[in-house]
Amino acid sequence: MSIVYKTVVGLTISILVSCNSSHKQDMTIRFQEEHFLKHTAYDTELFIKQGQITVIDSFLILVSIQQDPLCKIYSIPQNMKELYGYGSIGNGPGEFLQPLLTYSHNNTFGLNEINKKELAVLQLVNENKNVSIIESRRLKAVTKNEKEKVFRTDYYFARLDNEHYVSLLYEGENKFFSLFDSTLTLICRFGESPIPEEVSPMVAVNRLQGRVAASDGTMVFATTYLPYLACYQLNNEAMEKKWNIFYNQPYYAVRNEDLLYDKDKSFGQMMNLKKDDHFIYLLYLDQLLSDYDFNEINKSMANVILVFDYDGNAIAKLHLSCRINRMALSNDGKKLYGIAHLPEPTIVEFNLPLTMKQ
Repeated sequence: MSIVYKTVVGLTISILVSCNSSHKQDMTIRFQEEHFLKHTAYDTELFIKQGQITVIDSFLILVSIQQDPLCKIYSIPQNMKELYGYGSIGNGPGEFLQPLLTYSHNNTFGLNEINKKELAVLQLVNENKNVSIIESRRLKAVTKNEKEKVFRTDYYFARLDNEHYVSLLYEGENKFFSLFDSTLTLICRFGESPIPEEVSPMVAVNRLQGRVAASDGTMVFATTYLPYLACYQLNNEAMEKKWNIFYNQPYYAVRNEDLLYDKDKSFGQMMNLKKDDHFIYLLYLDQLLSDYDFNEINKSMANVILVFDYDGNAIAKLHLSCRINRMALSNDGKKLYGIAHLPEPTIVEFNLPLTMKQ
């Protein structure tokens, strides 16, 4: 996918130059708990290297453009038995060009067609022990006003509640995100940049990029290359920031609206972001940004998860017994699933510590 290529190139350019980093106070956060989690591997053949996963009821949904059908359903009680497949690459009915799994809610999940400003809402149907997927609707985003100028269009549309969606924009102060109604028509822009310095829109898109996770009127955002986490909440048709934190020391400099990361000090990379009713989960690659290597498992997949509550408190640091590149949470919050390479791609499961919720 072209968006992945741009991400890697942007990071490479930004860390090749050593720089005098911005001097900030010590922002390292200490977690209340630390746990070591052992994995259970399922005997499920995955003919992919990259994929996105979510859990609906007792089913795991795997979306990847490296497989056909691109969306597959696995039964968790049946040891991840493959039950059904849906969708393919193309431009016709039931086809997708650049699908991005952005959310799941009850028995539905969303696939964002990045270059088409579309959100396909798919429904998992389970009738008489027969499981299938249907496309319930496809929304076309109205992403800007007539007089508004933006560098790029919104993407990563995620469900906020029954009446709203949110998306990423990266356009600058008070325009970092967007709020949409249930028809995907723009309501307003909101949100601030993770850094106070002004950078160009292209730099913001490439080097301040991140992920959002949203539900029940609350949205969290984490940047990929900065140790930054923020929480926003819906209030009277507007999004208000509850808090934002740096959970580790950031090292960067801004020159001529260009953002440079210190290659000797910039540490940690957020690989995936999830939330449930209690906590926020960050899949965290615990190494220098400059050490990232897509072709090496130990340098491109993570074995640490950082857990925060909805007040921004650091709750737990989870050490995984194997590295994963994507994660999903069970509906009851007791288990975590991931895609691991052992060495072949497979689905793994971890039991989450009960002490976090006591």
